[in-house]
Amino acid sequence: MARQSRRKRTQDPEVRRAQILDEAIGIIGARGYHGFAVLELAQRCGLTNGGLLYHFGSKEQLLLAVLEEHDRRLTGEMIAALGPELRTAKHDGAPLTVVLKVLRNIVQRASAIPELTRLYAVLQAEALDPSHPAHDYFVAREALTLRGFEALVGPHVADPPIVARQLHALMDGLGLQWLRAGRGFDLVAAWDQAVTGIPWCEASGQRERKK
Repeated sequence: MARQSRRKRTQDPEVRRAQILDEAIGIIGARGYHGFAVLELAQRCGLTNGGLLYHFGSKEQLLLAVLEEHDRRLTGEMIAALGPELRTAKHDGAPLTVVLKVLRNIVQRASAIPELTRLYAVLQAEALDPSHPAHDYFVAREALTLRGFEALVGPHVADPPIVARQLHALMDGLGLQWLRAGRGFDLVAAWDQAVTGIPWCEASGQRERKK
Protein backbone atom coordinates (compact mmCIF):
# COMPACT_ATOMS: atom_id res chain seq x y z
CA MET A 1 0.00 0.00 0.00
CA ALA A 2 2.79 2.39 0.94
CA ARG A 3 4.47 1.77 -2.40
CA GLN A 4 1.22 2.51 -4.28
CA SER A 5 0.87 5.77 -2.35
CA ARG A 6 4.38 6.81 -3.21
CA ARG A 7 3.71 6.06 -6.88
CA LYS A 8 0.61 8.26 -6.79
CA ARG A 9 2.53 11.13 -5.24
CA THR A 10 5.30 10.84 -7.81
CA GLN A 11 3.00 10.78 -10.84
CA ASP A 12 4.74 11.38 -14.18
CA PRO A 13 5.11 15.19 -14.54
CA GLU A 14 3.94 15.04 -18.17
CA VAL A 15 0.78 13.17 -17.17
CA ARG A 16 0.11 15.69 -14.39
CA ARG A 17 0.77 18.61 -16.73
CA ALA A 18 -1.69 17.19 -19.29
CA GLN A 19 -4.33 16.80 -16.56
CA ILE A 20 -3.86 20.44 -15.48
CA LEU A 21 -4.15 21.66 -19.08
CA ASP A 22 -7.34 19.64 -19.63
CA GLU A 23 -8.94 21.18 -16.55
CA ALA A 24 -7.67 24.66 -17.42
CA ILE A 25 -9.13 24.49 -20.93
CA GLY A 26 -12.58 23.80 -19.43
CA ILE A 27 -12.40 26.48 -16.73
CA ILE A 28 -10.85 29.25 -18.85
CA GLY A 29 -13.19 28.43 -21.72
CA ALA A 30 -16.16 28.95 -19.39
CA ARG A 31 -14.93 32.00 -17.44
CA GLY A 32 -12.03 33.55 -19.28
CA TYR A 33 -8.57 34.30 -17.97
CA HIS A 34 -9.70 36.90 -15.45
CA GLY A 35 -12.63 34.79 -14.25
CA PHE A 36 -10.76 31.74 -13.03
CA ALA A 37 -8.67 31.26 -9.89
CA VAL A 38 -5.50 29.19 -9.68
CA LEU A 39 -6.78 27.81 -6.35
CA GLU A 40 -9.92 26.36 -7.96
CA LEU A 41 -7.88 24.79 -10.76
CA ALA A 42 -5.42 23.33 -8.23
CA GLN A 43 -8.25 21.83 -6.18
CA ARG A 44 -9.79 20.22 -9.26
CA CYS A 45 -6.43 18.62 -9.99
CA GLY A 46 -5.89 17.48 -6.40
CA LEU A 47 -2.98 19.90 -5.91
CA THR A 48 -2.03 22.84 -3.75
CA ASN A 49 -1.44 26.27 -5.34
CA GLY A 50 2.28 25.69 -5.01
CA GLY A 51 2.01 22.23 -6.52
CA LEU A 52 0.19 23.56 -9.56
CA LEU A 53 2.52 26.54 -10.04
CA TYR A 54 5.48 24.16 -9.81
CA HIS A 55 4.46 22.92 -13.28
CA PHE A 56 3.79 26.34 -14.87
CA GLY A 57 5.39 29.06 -12.74
CA SER A 58 2.54 31.58 -12.82
CA LYS A 59 -1.04 32.10 -13.92
CA GLU A 60 0.19 33.97 -17.00
CA GLN A 61 2.57 31.16 -18.00
CA LEU A 62 -0.28 28.69 -17.51
CA LEU A 63 -2.42 30.69 -19.95
CA LEU A 64 0.32 30.67 -22.58
CA ALA A 65 0.73 26.92 -22.09
CA VAL A 66 -3.03 26.49 -22.60
CA LEU A 67 -2.83 28.43 -25.88
CA GLU A 68 0.13 26.32 -27.03
CA GLU A 69 -1.86 23.19 -26.18
CA HIS A 70 -4.84 24.58 -28.13
CA ASP A 71 -2.61 25.04 -31.18
CA ARG A 72 -1.05 21.59 -30.79
CA ARG A 73 -4.40 19.82 -30.53
CA LEU A 74 -5.99 21.81 -33.34
CA THR A 75 -3.04 21.10 -35.64
CA GLY A 76 -3.24 17.41 -34.80
CA GLU A 77 -6.97 17.34 -35.46
CA MET A 78 -6.52 19.11 -38.77
CA ILE A 79 -3.78 16.76 -39.98
CA ALA A 80 -5.86 13.74 -38.98
CA ALA A 81 -8.94 15.13 -40.74
CA LEU A 82 -7.29 16.04 -44.04
CA GLY A 83 -7.34 13.28 -46.61
CA PRO A 84 -4.27 12.35 -48.70
CA GLU A 85 -5.36 14.73 -51.46
CA LEU A 86 -5.33 17.69 -49.08
CA ARG A 87 -2.19 16.69 -47.18
CA THR A 88 -0.12 16.48 -50.36
CA ALA A 89 -1.62 19.52 -52.15
CA LYS A 90 0.40 22.71 -52.37
CA HIS A 91 -2.13 25.12 -50.91
CA ASP A 92 -0.54 28.10 -52.63
CA GLY A 93 -1.93 27.59 -56.12
CA ALA A 94 -4.14 24.61 -55.25
CA PRO A 95 -7.32 24.03 -57.29
CA LEU A 96 -10.43 25.77 -55.96
CA THR A 97 -11.98 22.42 -55.01
CA VAL A 98 -9.01 21.74 -52.71
CA VAL A 99 -9.10 25.28 -51.29
CA LEU A 100 -12.76 24.85 -50.37
CA LYS A 101 -12.07 21.44 -48.79
CA VAL A 102 -9.26 22.89 -46.67
CA LEU A 103 -11.48 25.74 -45.44
CA ARG A 104 -14.38 23.36 -44.77
CA ASN A 105 -12.11 21.06 -42.79
CA ILE A 106 -11.08 23.94 -40.52
CA VAL A 107 -14.74 24.54 -39.69
CA GLN A 108 -15.45 20.83 -39.37
CA ARG A 109 -12.65 20.34 -36.83
CA ALA A 110 -13.78 23.40 -34.85
CA SER A 111 -17.24 21.83 -34.55
CA ALA A 112 -15.69 18.54 -33.39
CA ILE A 113 -13.77 20.14 -30.49
CA PRO A 114 -16.25 22.65 -28.99
CA GLU A 115 -14.31 23.05 -25.73
CA LEU A 116 -11.29 24.38 -27.64
CA THR A 117 -13.46 26.51 -29.92
CA ARG A 118 -15.07 28.11 -26.88
CA LEU A 119 -11.72 28.65 -25.17
CA TYR A 120 -10.39 30.44 -28.23
CA ALA A 121 -13.50 32.61 -28.62
CA VAL A 122 -13.52 33.71 -24.97
CA LEU A 123 -9.81 34.51 -24.84
CA GLN A 124 -9.84 36.25 -28.21
CA ALA A 125 -12.47 38.70 -26.94
CA GLU A 126 -10.69 39.27 -23.61
CA ALA A 127 -7.36 39.83 -25.34
CA LEU A 128 -8.63 42.91 -27.19
CA ASP A 129 -7.26 44.66 -24.10
CA PRO A 130 -3.57 45.38 -24.88
CA SER A 131 -2.65 44.62 -21.26
CA HIS A 132 -4.04 41.07 -21.50
CA PRO A 133 -1.24 38.45 -21.39
CA ALA A 134 -2.55 36.83 -24.59
CA HIS A 135 -2.92 40.09 -26.57
CA ASP A 136 0.31 39.68 -28.55
CA TYR A 137 -0.46 36.01 -29.19
CA PHE A 138 -3.80 36.85 -30.84
CA VAL A 139 -2.36 39.74 -32.86
CA ALA A 140 0.33 37.42 -34.25
CA ARG A 141 -2.10 34.54 -34.72
CA GLU A 142 -4.56 36.67 -36.70
CA ALA A 143 -1.81 38.01 -38.96
CA LEU A 144 -0.59 34.45 -39.61
CA THR A 145 -4.12 33.24 -40.39
CA LEU A 146 -4.79 36.11 -42.79
CA ARG A 147 -1.51 35.49 -44.63
CA GLY A 148 -2.37 31.80 -44.91
CA PHE A 149 -5.87 32.48 -46.22
CA GLU A 150 -4.54 35.07 -48.65
CA ALA A 151 -2.04 32.57 -50.12
CA LEU A 152 -4.71 29.87 -50.24
CA VAL A 153 -7.33 31.88 -52.14
CA GLY A 154 -4.93 34.09 -54.13
CA PRO A 155 -5.39 32.41 -57.53
CA HIS A 156 -9.18 32.29 -57.19
CA VAL A 157 -10.26 35.81 -56.20
CA ALA A 158 -9.74 39.33 -57.47
CA ASP A 159 -8.76 40.80 -54.07
CA PRO A 160 -7.04 38.15 -51.88
CA PRO A 161 -6.48 40.36 -48.76
CA ILE A 162 -10.16 41.37 -48.61
CA VAL A 163 -11.41 37.82 -49.21
CA ALA A 164 -9.00 36.49 -46.56
CA ARG A 165 -10.58 38.89 -44.05
CA GLN A 166 -14.08 37.89 -45.16
CA LEU A 167 -13.29 34.20 -44.64
CA HIS A 168 -11.74 34.89 -41.24
CA ALA A 169 -14.79 36.95 -40.22
CA LEU A 170 -17.17 34.23 -41.45
CA MET A 171 -15.42 31.54 -39.41
CA ASP A 172 -15.25 33.64 -36.25
CA GLY A 173 -18.80 34.97 -36.57
CA LEU A 174 -20.45 31.64 -37.29
CA GLY A 175 -18.44 30.02 -34.50
CA LEU A 176 -19.66 32.61 -31.98
CA GLN A 177 -23.28 32.22 -33.11
CA TRP A 178 -22.96 28.44 -32.85
CA LEU A 179 -21.59 28.62 -29.31
CA ARG A 180 -24.18 31.20 -28.25
CA ALA A 181 -26.95 28.96 -29.61
CA GLY A 182 -25.69 26.08 -27.48
CA ARG A 183 -24.41 24.39 -30.67
CA GLY A 184 -28.03 24.26 -31.75
CA PHE A 185 -27.42 24.33 -35.50
CA ASP A 186 -25.13 22.57 -37.96
CA LEU A 187 -22.01 24.74 -38.10
CA VAL A 188 -20.58 23.04 -41.18
CA ALA A 189 -23.86 23.35 -43.13
CA ALA A 190 -24.04 27.05 -42.20
CA TRP A 191 -20.46 27.48 -43.45
CA ASP A 192 -21.22 25.69 -46.72
CA GLN A 193 -24.09 28.08 -47.38
CA ALA A 194 -22.20 31.22 -46.34
CA VAL A 195 -19.04 30.50 -48.35
CA THR A 196 -21.03 30.58 -51.61
CA GLY A 197 -21.31 34.33 -51.08
CA ILE A 198 -17.54 34.78 -51.46
CA PRO A 199 -16.68 36.39 -54.84
CA TRP A 200 -14.78 33.46 -56.36
CA CYS A 201 -13.45 34.18 -59.86
CA GLU A 202 -15.56 32.52 -62.55
CA ALA A 203 -12.45 31.94 -64.65
CA SER A 204 -11.00 29.78 -61.87
CA GLY A 205 -14.07 27.56 -61.85
CA GLN A 206 -14.11 27.34 -65.62
CA ARG A 207 -10.46 26.23 -65.69
CA GLU A 208 -11.21 23.46 -63.22
CA ARG A 209 -14.27 22.23 -65.14
CA LYS A 210 -12.12 21.85 -68.28
CA LYS A 211 -9.61 19.61 -66.46
